Amino acid sequence: MNDRQAINHCRHILQRSGSSFALAFWLLPAGPRAAMTAFYAFCRLVDDAVDEAPDAAGARRQVDDWRRQVESIYAGGRLTHPVSRALAEAVERYGIRQQHLQWLLDGVEQDLVQDRYQTFAQLSEYCFRVASTVGLVCLSVMGVEGTRARRYAELSGLAVQLTNIIRDLGEDARRGRIYLPLEDLARHGVSEEDLLRGRKLPALQRLIDFQVERTRTIYRMAAAWLPARGRGRLFFAEALRHTYQQLLEEVAGLGAQVLDNRARLSRGRKLVIALRHRLLPAELWSTS
Repeated sequence: MNDRQAINHCRHILQRSGSSFALAFWLLPAGPRAAMTAFYAFCRLVDDAVDEAPDAAGARRQVDDWRRQVESIYAGGRLTHPVSRALAEAVERYGIRQQHLQWLLDGVEQDLVQDRYQTFAQLSEYCFRVASTVGLVCLSVMGVEGTRARRYAELSGLAVQLTNIIRDLGEDARRGRIYLPLEDLARHGVSEEDLLRGRKLPALQRLIDFQVERTRTIYRMAAAWLPARGRGRLFFAEALRHTYQQLLEEVAGLGAQVLDNRARLSRGRKLVIALRHRLLPAELWSTS
């Protein structure tokens, strides 16, 4: 399989995913678009290795296979998967750090051994691995460096992952998983059994309201760290941040009904957000 076939394979994974990321990708220049598409395909396949494996042992074997593929990318070894080949090109061209890929693998593997988080600090560490690393890779591809940019990427990733966690509260509970910190459940009078059984109690609404407001605050913190010099290059990251901010508001509108309903943004709304960030000058972007 040649390099063109490898990136086409990654594009197919992106297109069939239905991800909120997909529309924004097409607004990137060709080189960064190919790199981010390869990275997304890697993330998707690694995540599916855990979520769709028939058993934990099979999932660990697949994650270990991806660890070996990542090591081969940086060691110049033999690459056996088209996504690895495409990702290797992105690594060489944009200097994506091996540690960022390893952290992401660590986070995905964490789902095999942990399905509860006692504190928000513990959950934040998990979110850093599975989501903030995505922002850090984006910085590499878009050629933006510095402390402010890193903090922006870390906070944006945290907010996006928290949005996903609140949105998927019911789906995760049906799989026996609770990502919301148990300390927050206790504070608001919600038991694990309440979530696992899908009980839409007033206390659950208060818990969701608290989670939504905290996530809104983190989105605002991320916006405050957006580096002035990097704004023009980070239109892609900003489009994604605002897409997920809007998704959070859909989640807030559902409230306790998120247990049975999955919040979504229409393709049209996502396209409007993406185009706004691509076409308007950075100083006209909303940072709300």
